[in-house]
Amino acid sequence: MTVERTVRVRGRGRVEVAAYGLADAEHLVEKELGRLWPEARVWVTEVARAGGAARIVEEFTVSYGLEADVAVPAESPDEAPGAAFRHARSLVAGSRYARTEWATARGPRPGGEGA
Repeated sequence: MTVERTVRVRGRGRVEVAAYGLADAEHLVEKELGRLWPEARVWVTEVARAGGAARIVEEFTVSYGLEADVAVPAESPDEAPGAAFRHARSLVAGSRYARTEWATARGPRPGGEGA
């Protein structure tokens, strides 16, 4: 029997973005992921310059994470994570975040519960 099951999915990845500075690169990634998956909590774990020379617009490598509870129809608890991962991948497909790595989330959220 198929029932709706909720799975907390956590993704992480790294992208290169062109930005005016570290804060701009961080904000860009948070904004883009927020548009792709509005219900997800997004955080940046690291921002680093990808190029050597300072310019007005620089290349940055931004590491990020995101997490959300996904309700999916599944016949068993073992099938629910796969369905949740498919849903998460579909939300970022075709974007620079398509290579996000997904896992089920256990324990407190990064930065503390409810952060």
